Amino acid sequence: MTHTTRTKTTTISRRRFLAGMGAAGLTTVPAVRRAAAQEEKRLIIYNFDGNLGKFYRDHWIDPFAAANGIQIDTITMTGSAPPMAKIKALVDAGKPDADVIPMQLSDYVFATRNNMLQPIAREEIPEYANLYPQFIYPHGPGMVLWCYGLAYNTEKIKDPPTAWRDLWSPAYKGKAGLNEALFEQALQMTNLAFKGKPTPVDDETFAHLKRLRPNLVSLWTTGAQAEQLLRTGEVWITPLWNGRVFKLKDEGVPLEFVVPKEGFFVRHNPFCIPKGAQHPGWAKRWLNYVCNEERQRILAEKFYYASSNRRVTYTPDVAKRVVVASPDIVARAVREDFEVILDNLPQWRKGWDAWKQS
Repeated sequence: MTHTTRTKTTTISRRRFLAGMGAAGLTTVPAVRRAAAQEEKRLIIYNFDGNLGKFYRDHWIDPFAAANGIQIDTITMTGSAPPMAKIKALVDAGKPDADVIPMQLSDYVFATRNNMLQPIAREEIPEYANLYPQFIYPHGPGMVLWCYGLAYNTEKIKDPPTAWRDLWSPAYKGKAGLNEALFEQALQMTNLAFKGKPTPVDDETFAHLKRLRPNLVSLWTTGAQAEQLLRTGEVWITPLWNGRVFKLKDEGVPLEFVVPKEGFFVRHNPFCIPKGAQHPGWAKRWLNYVCNEERQRILAEKFYYASSNRRVTYTPDVAKRVVVASPDIVARAVREDFEVILDNLPQWRKGWDAWKQS
C-alpha cells in the first residue's frame, strides 16, 4: 500500500529568495497569470520521498513559494509512484487532493484512460518552446529523464560493446546479466536488437532470448542486486540505468555506460494537473517555473537526471552522466508505447515465465 504524508512549505522571506534569481514564475502568459490571481495563494503538489523529494523542496518548491508569496503543501509519496487508485476515487468525486502529480508513464496511461487529467495548452506553458517535443504531453511536461543502456566492465572487456546484439556474443558466456525487475524493457531491448523496433513481443522475441541463455549468469530483480553483481565481477555486461552505472563508477568500479546503436530507452515523469484541481492557475505557473533552464540544470548537476529542456548546458562530466545531453543522442531515444505495454503485459509475463522455465 502506498502511504502519503502532508507537509507545508514555510513561506520565508521573499527578498531572501529573490536576491540573485529574479521574480520566479512570473513569465507565464497573461491568461494563466490572471487565472492564478483569482485563486487563493496556495498549491498542493505530490512530491517524492528521500533525497529527490528534498531536492524538489529546496530548489523547486520553496523558492517558488517565497517568490510568489503563496503557501505550498506537499503530499509525500512512498517510492516513486502516486497512489493512482486513491487519486482516481478523489477525482471521480470532484475532490482531488493535489494540484500537480508527477507520474510514471504507466500511471499516465491509466490516468488518461480514466479521464483524470486536465489538458494543458502549449501556449499556457511558455517554457514548452524550449523543450524537446517528445517530452511534451497533452496534460503536462515530461521531466526527470533516466536512460536504459548497456553497462560493461572496462577491465574485463577490452573491446567496448556498441550494440544490444553484443550481449549475445560468445565472449560473454556465463558473464552477462539481464533485468527481470522491468522485464518488459528486456523484451523490448531484444526486439530492438533484432527487429529494429520494440514491439511486437512474440515467438521470435523469445527465440532470440533462448539463444542468449548460455551467456546469462543472473536475472537480477533489483538495481541493488545488479550493482553487487557488477562490484564482484560476477557480471561483466548487463542492461542497466545510467544513474546506477555512475554511482558504481564513483565507488571505483571499472564501468562504462553505452548508448547502443540500435537505440535506447529514456523514461521520465509527466507532471500533470488532475481534473477538478483547486489551483490550476498556480499549478501551470509552477510547471512553467520548473521547466526553466536554471531549475532543470540544477537537477542534472545534483542528481544526474537529464532535462527535457534543450537550453540546458552541461559540463563534460555531467553530460556524460546524464547521457541525453545533446539533440543527436536524444534522437536515438526509442519511445516506449505504454498503451501497448499495459494491454499486453500479462501475456508478455506468461511468455517470460515460460522462457525462464524452458
